[in-house]
Amino acid sequence: MNKVLTEKVHKTITRLRTIWPKLEGKYPFIAFSTGKDSLAMAALIYEAVEPEKPICLYAHHDLEFPSNLEYLALLIQRGFAIKTAKPFLEYFELMEKGISFLTLVEAWCIPLLIGTTFLEWLQQQGARSPREGVMFRGISGSEYSHRFHGGLELNKALNLPCFNPMLEFTKEDILELIHTRYGLPLNPIYEHMDRTYCICCYTSDAKRQEYCQKHYPEECKKYYSQIEKLLFDSGLIEKVHQKERFKTREGKLFRHGFAHWHRLKAQKVMGAIKHRLSSGSILYQIRDNDLIDAKHLTPVKGKWVRKGNEIRFWEVPERVTDTLIKRMINCLDCGFCIGECFPCRRFDRESKRLRIEGCIQCGRCLTLTYCMGRRHRFWRRVIVENTAHGHKARQEEFVAVPAAAASGL
Repeated sequence: MNKVLTEKVHKTITRLRTIWPKLEGKYPFIAFSTGKDSLAMAALIYEAVEPEKPICLYAHHDLEFPSNLEYLALLIQRGFAIKTAKPFLEYFELMEKGISFLTLVEAWCIPLLIGTTFLEWLQQQGARSPREGVMFRGISGSEYSHRFHGGLELNKALNLPCFNPMLEFTKEDILELIHTRYGLPLNPIYEHMDRTYCICCYTSDAKRQEYCQKHYPEECKKYYSQIEKLLFDSGLIEKVHQKERFKTREGKLFRHGFAHWHRLKAQKVMGAIKHRLSSGSILYQIRDNDLIDAKHLTPVKGKWVRKGNEIRFWEVPERVTDTLIKRMINCLDCGFCIGECFPCRRFDRESKRLRIEGCIQCGRCLTLTYCMGRRHRFWRRVIVENTAHGHKARQEEFVAVPAAAASGL
């Protein structure tokens, strides 16, 4: 290795050795992607804190390359402590529950397919909050986004402290470390693409897309057909204010034109009607009984009652009741909201449902911040207010679409 790289390595190892004793009582782990950056970081950390071997946590879901598991088995033989886990719900399960494709608002793949895996692991270790975990993340200096990160930061999406020890290392540095200093093999997928992407990815170029369609035709067919159904079979494509040449299946699906999609007014569907009663209480008529799940109303236990498809609240601020109903009717059971309530929220993997038990009514969940269903549903369910002038959308405009479309796919 050259002198500059040797100095970077020495500086990083010294910093890691200084940091490590301060993590006593915390739950440190390495966010492992099977890519070169996280591999080099893991090797550096192992050298710095030996004989300890912090866990390399890898989230494997239905859009990951199956060959990644074979590669991980090889690394385990080389001495890496690797834990492979699955997210609460995988990509196609989330799509079937009504979530949008990845770029309707912003990519949700990392928080839902990877973040929930990390949060559940922390729960299993006994952490009472994400703040008790410490994630080591391999963002290198060659990443475009590295300029937005510091050595130590709070990952706001997961409410999780995060160290980024590789920010000063270039792509060339990373490869030199892996091959020369540690003698480790790269993920074989690098023979076909320059990053360890998923099988289907909205950032794919034509070469990667062609490779994946050739080797994983079923996954690609399902991935693109779901998006085709949302945009074309629903008729929404005709409501887009774009020139006709931008509305083709070829442009939207095989050139990733859907990556520039933005939710239309027509993607808001009625989920509940709100009535203000003369007594001062507020009543919500829920469109479908299947949307009612009392677990979401636990934070105001004793201040609501249900009769059929109607839920009545009293002595609860309207802002709070609106929030609770919006969360309930849009819930995906994705489990991401455990980040705001570690002690009381668990994901039941048998039923594929989120459980809320032991609520102490602390009020931390009385916002929409952690509600991924509200943010990312393709057909967002909204509250419509019943006024003297008829049903009037409150806070956001509402445009009716066929009820069949409201279920997602």
